[in-house]
Amino acid sequence: MTSGVIPAAYSNFLVASTQASAALIGLLFVSVSISPERVFGRQAEAERQALALSAFTALANVFFVSFGGLIPNLSFGVAVVIAGVVAMSQTLALLGLLPKWRRERTLVRSLGLFAISAAIYGYEVAVGVRLMFTSNDAGALTVLLELMLGTYSIGLARAWQLLGAPRGRGTISGLWGWLSSRSRAPDAAPSPHEHADDPSRGPEDRT
Repeated sequence: MTSGVIPAAYSNFLVASTQASAALIGLLFVSVSISPERVFGRQAEAERQALALSAFTALANVFFVSFGGLIPNLSFGVAVVIAGVVAMSQTLALLGLLPKWRRERTLVRSLGLFAISAAIYGYEVAVGVRLMFTSNDAGALTVLLELMLGTYSIGLARAWQLLGAPRGRGTISGLWGWLSSRSRAPDAAPSPHEHADDPSRGPEDRT
């Protein structure tokens, strides 16, 4: 196991990442504190709880990985493994919301969130193990930084959705929505808006 210094070419990224992730975590705390009952209240939707946990886990993960890489004489690989294991455990905790996901009919979307996050953190742990023995491995370091960019994407996207922003209209979003609709029970009651938009129904049927 080595405790070599991270090459200077990668240090600039870690410095910027530490500052950016710290700022984003602070903004996430502020946004949640405005209406905490919507996320942590007893009547909070399971999907919102998953979004909040996923966003915080992602941003905290890149913060500790970035910060750990700046500490002298510390094995960067060990820091990456610890951060990855903690993030993975937080992601696995999302499975406790599985019954609520089914009731709220967000099972497919939520499981997709879980799978993507688990894959990134699992790969991060594997890269961290490699860096435990060769901390200046340029290939492993480059892969790690790419994973951190992916983690940033997860954190920002989940935080954006947590704020109530509309989902995208692209191909991936459309496919995601189609999969989610296929997961709904066939006898699920249609919403009042669906009744209102149905031209085949008479005025007396829309009341």
